[in-house]
Amino acid sequence: MEEKILTITIPSYNVEAYLEDCLESFVNSEVMEEIEVLVVNDGSSDHTAEIAQRYVDKYPDTFRLINKENGGHGSTINTGIKEAKGKYFKVVDGDDWVDTRNFIRLVKVLKESEADIVASNYTWINHATRLPEKRQEYPFEKIEYNKLYKFEEIVGKTIIDMHATTVKTELFRKANEKIDEHTFYVDVEFIAFPIPYVRTVYFIEDAVYQYRLGLPGQSMSIQKMQKNMKNHLRVLMRLNRYCKKVESIAPAANLEYIRELTATIFTSQMKIYISFPLKSGMKKEAIKLDAYFYHKNREVYEKVKNPAVLILRKTRYSVFPLAVLAFKSRRNSY
Repeated sequence: MEEKILTITIPSYNVEAYLEDCLESFVNSEVMEEIEVLVVNDGSSDHTAEIAQRYVDKYPDTFRLINKENGGHGSTINTGIKEAKGKYFKVVDGDDWVDTRNFIRLVKVLKESEADIVASNYTWINHATRLPEKRQEYPFEKIEYNKLYKFEEIVGKTIIDMHATTVKTELFRKANEKIDEHTFYVDVEFIAFPIPYVRTVYFIEDAVYQYRLGLPGQSMSIQKMQKNMKNHLRVLMRLNRYCKKVESIAPAANLEYIRELTATIFTSQMKIYISFPLKSGMKKEAIKLDAYFYHKNREVYEKVKNPAVLILRKTRYSVFPLAVLAFKSRRNSY
């Protein structure tokens, strides 16, 4: 298969109820010759593979099915990067989809642009009502659309998250990093790993990605965050190590961006600690983590701007019980 403009990897684990909606959103004669859609079946036990195979049989020049043993979300992305033949790379989870008209616009931009990252908006869709949620408003409010930026021009203005990202495939291969497997919250690794090699970014206003919100088992409820706390910490420490690893090769602005991203995940980890009941012993864990970054990665430590964390530091964590009480009223939502 000759090179395509775009590879879309579809991480798929037991998504038989949603996969057809996802794959059908890529079926359009305007773009199908220019894209490849890799359905990476992560050891599903339902009919995920059979549904994907129907699309492979019908559109063999566009769809491919890759069956593998279960390894988690990161492993499916690693597989997609390894197999990708597209100039650009994007991830769309098997229970989400794209707005087809806006996706066509994205592909057109990719054909005309040499930007390292093309960033597009996305929409949160309530699974129960099928209506847009207001959780993701104006994500690029400090950015001008349809403009090519040097990467250093956008640092400090925005973080381009996974659903918004379409990135040159070669940058992942330059990074030569494997995303952690059997681990939640690896989206930030996907964001961070190409960054040392990014020089230009182009923003489009179109909401391409459609994110299905409210599915059972999604990892962003506070209960799930508490349950998977060690996974979240593992990803934070991976980012911490990556900051150090690329210090000598990343341009200053790019390194700044990775540190800002790491500080954001650090803040999320602290929120998890605060979300637990007071007698759970999380105060000790919070102090230990904060001290670690103070001594081992001061640059990230100083980028933390969250008011609650700053107050905890200023009071040497004496007000930790008050932080727990303040969080209690919204413990069901992260």
